[in-house]
Amino acid sequence: MSGKKVVGGDIELIVEDKDGRVVKHIKKPMDSFVKNVNWLLNIYDKNAWAVTDVTGTNVNVDPITASVLAPAGEDNYGILVGTGSTAFSITQYSLVSKISHGTGSGQLSYGEQSVIDYGNDFEQWQRSFDNNSGADITVYEIGMACRTTKLADGTSETHYILLARDVITPVTVPNGGRLTVKYTFRINP
Repeated sequence: MSGKKVVGGDIELIVEDKDGRVVKHIKKPMDSFVKNVNWLLNIYDKNAWAVTDVTGTNVNVDPITASVLAPAGEDNYGILVGTGSTAFSITQYSLVSKISHGTGSGQLSYGEQSVIDYGNDFEQWQRSFDNNSGADITVYEIGMACRTTKLADGTSETHYILLARDVITPVTVPNGGRLTVKYTFRINP
């Protein structure tokens, strides 16, 4: 394939202070798909998606039930943020230290995830995180996870599966501020 990526994308982070002023804006290529995305290619041979969920459990799930469109307050799937700074590895199946949803110490309020743009060869998702914790919070990692609701054999069972993880230049979300993260996944970038 002469070194060309089949799948790739971009990440964008926008930090606003409590008055809505942009205090930091980062946009860069992502290079963070984990092995679970590679295993998507096997679904055509096996009619199942053989993955490792965020608990480390190997499962065969029905990929048709996969969704990344998490509602507000949901911190198990969709775009996720964390404080872990461990280097990226393709075999990772979860964020190193996910920040939980909430308004307590060290927590961020997870907004609803939405599709903000799409085309024949890309899709872009966005999610905002409000800091009402009483102190600044520094984010070191971001990721995207999906939720599946059925196993390949048709049994109803929910699993959360990490698709991508990026270790980023640390971004501090000020108390009362907001972090907005955009992921763009592309085919043949």
